[in-house]
Amino acid sequence: MKKPLDQIRDEALKHAVPIMSDNSIEFIAKVASRFSCSKILEIGTAVGYSSLKLLSLLPDVHITTIERDEKRFEQAAKHIDILEASESVRALCMDAFDYLPQEWFDLLIIDGAKAQNQAFFDRFFPFVSKRGVVIVDNIDFHGHVSLSDSIGNDRRNLRQMVQKIAKFEQYIYHREDLIVEKVNVGDGMMVIYRKER
Repeated sequence: MKKPLDQIRDEALKHAVPIMSDNSIEFIAKVASRFSCSKILEIGTAVGYSSLKLLSLLPDVHITTIERDEKRFEQAAKHIDILEASESVRALCMDAFDYLPQEWFDLLIIDGAKAQNQAFFDRFFPFVSKRGVVIVDNIDFHGHVSLSDSIGNDRRNLRQMVQKIAKFEQYIYHREDLIVEKVNVGDGMMVIYRKER
């Protein structure tokens, strides 16, 4: 019989719900350990798989995760209950831009609408502790970012989104106060933290 986490993952994949790969979550866990993270803010809950998998790897963390899609949020809430994780994982159903943190976070995971990467970063980076870190998922967006010039005019929305991802990347690299590590894990991840920590 499959473990509950495996069932959640398989069900999400079956219904084409975009969830993080296990490799990506394991990488995040390593970064969280490296930076001694205990409080995590995740933008983009989907069905809760990434938060719950991360909790299984780092049992002492506390995660606040935000999802605006009500149906996916309801699934995430159900999964959190099944795994009896409500004391460690707090899921919120709302637009992330309506959320005003009341605490510092050691790790910010940006895995929401890709065109909003910079807006998410600008909104929540002030709430990342001085020694904290930001991880942005899907920075390569299925290889489209490096091949943006070959996206046809008939795919205007895709082209615009890819351009926004690339613009965010340029913005981050030009920030002299930050250190940026881009890693080839999953669909590309970016690790960002302050030079002065």
